[in-house]
Amino acid sequence: MKAAKFLFIVACSALILAGCGFGKMVPRYPEVKVTLNDPANLETKGGKVSYNVQGTIPPKYLKKRATMTFTPTVEYEGGVLKLNPVTVQGEKAKATGPVIPYKTGGSFSTSGSFDYKDEYEEAVVYSNATANKKKKSQDFPKVKMGEGISNTASRVGMMPTLSEAGDAGNGTYLLYGPHGYKAEYMTQTGVIYFPVNNADVNWNLNLNKDKAAKENNEKFVNFLNEGRVIDKVVVTGWASPEGEESMNDNLSQKRSEQGKKWFDQQYEKYMRDYAKKNNIKYKDLPKPELVYNVTASGEDWSGFETAVEKSSIAEKNQILNVVRSQSTPAMREQKIREMTDIYNEIKDAILPPLRRVEVGLVCNKNNFNDQQIAEKINSNPSELSLNERLYAASMEKDLDKKMDIYKAIANEKDYQTDWRAYNNMAAIQMSEFLSTGDVRLLADAKDNLDKAAAVSPSNGIILNNQAVLDVLNGDVQAAKEKLEQSQKAAVEPVNQNYNLAMYKILDGDYDGAQQMMNNRNCDYNMALSYLLKQDYESCKKGLECIENKDAQCYYLMAVLSARTNNEAEVYTNLKKACEMNSGYKAKAAKDAEFKKYKKSPTFQEIVK
Repeated sequence: MKAAKFLFIVACSALILAGCGFGKMVPRYPEVKVTLNDPANLETKGGKVSYNVQGTIPPKYLKKRATMTFTPTVEYEGGVLKLNPVTVQGEKAKATGPVIPYKTGGSFSTSGSFDYKDEYEEAVVYSNATANKKKKSQDFPKVKMGEGISNTASRVGMMPTLSEAGDAGNGTYLLYGPHGYKAEYMTQTGVIYFPVNNADVNWNLNLNKDKAAKENNEKFVNFLNEGRVIDKVVVTGWASPEGEESMNDNLSQKRSEQGKKWFDQQYEKYMRDYAKKNNIKYKDLPKPELVYNVTASGEDWSGFETAVEKSSIAEKNQILNVVRSQSTPAMREQKIREMTDIYNEIKDAILPPLRRVEVGLVCNKNNFNDQQIAEKINSNPSELSLNERLYAASMEKDLDKKMDIYKAIANEKDYQTDWRAYNNMAAIQMSEFLSTGDVRLLADAKDNLDKAAAVSPSNGIILNNQAVLDVLNGDVQAAKEKLEQSQKAAVEPVNQNYNLAMYKILDGDYDGAQQMMNNRNCDYNMALSYLLKQDYESCKKGLECIENKDAQCYYLMAVLSARTNNEAEVYTNLKKACEMNSGYKAKAAKDAEFKKYKKSPTFQEIVK
């Protein structure tokens, strides 16, 4: 009797487990397969996460009058997101959905997308199932389909660096306004002629006594005596091309030395006269260090050909053809010597002016040269124009000193209608924020950019820096608007194709992004676009050739290694990234890209 009672209880329990009318559907439920189509790479694209759930029902499983509803869910800390459900039905059920034959079984699917949130990074994706038959229902245990959602598509590189406006379009930059200073030069040239095969100065030589030659050298001396700012002295010695080449090289060298000597004599005379006029002892007079460019140019073939072309010699074209057709300099020299026996004009008029030294005095049209501007910005900035002061700031490498120059300009009433000092101060302040994290600098930068924009509205450089400020404040969409305005600005428009390409990446248009970046090589964002397109070979090439790799670059290299199942490189690159920027430890610990490695002691040691 007791045995019979026990069997009755077991039988009842089996019926309960069988789902009260669902037969073997409950115990056989593990045979139902529900999976994500690509669970290893559930990731964001354009801010959304696409999914595709595939399911199979085994033969002789789904009752003919039953239905089953499969609901994918994303469970994360703080909530559950239900995705598109799909209902399948038996052959005699009266519902809507794919029909699953009882004898053969069948398949089903559901797909869709949802907006990504940061909370989903470590989420787990489940399949939840419920069966219904008449008025009865049965819930089944949820099945894990995947975990973690990769947000690598959001890791665009928008870290700005300080730069001149000329670099715009090649990356994300904090741009200085143009200083507007332009060094303009004027040159006066003196010429001394020499006898054939001679390098001694002879002022009684006919060419040196010629009225035009004397007037030219007088102009040179007068130009020197005007006391202009000397940029450099260019001395070039020449020889006529009828002699032996090595001898002519030596002659041109000696003639260039004579030219420098003559200039030094003229310059010393000028300095002594200056000292006398200003009641300064010559020995106490500061003497600037001149820059010389002394060259021995050897035989003047170009001068010879030009002189022949301009001559009145009837056979000049034949002469030039004969000379040019010779295969060696020695043969050309021989032909010229032969020509001098036939044509007196070559001997007397064409060759003599080629035996010379030219002394070019290159002077700055402005009041000061670069060195003097750099000195006066500290000693007496009032002597400099606004553009010269901005130029001095551009030459200064120390950011604190550079900032002091801009502050001094902005504080002067006469310059407060110029936008450049305000803009440049803001650029430096944002750069300092990146190194210090002091948020007060961002407030100061905004104040200066507002002042700059009030003075110069629709200015591409100011809008560029305002866009960078938006990025630093976390408002990426506001930044996009300003970048677009910067590109179309009425004043100082900036090529923003590269920066706007990053928004193409964020929108999931990777081909469009690559086109806007001109498919450039050795670039982080270009490599990122390749990775997101799953072109891992191109991504690897683009990352490996980047010089001076930063933490961001090494982190992406670690992601690439994870996707290509190179465990050793995952650890190597991730370790470098975390050593350079400890903030990547927390990111890596949550990043779904590394889910296969998170239980590894090596991984845990890196991110702890």
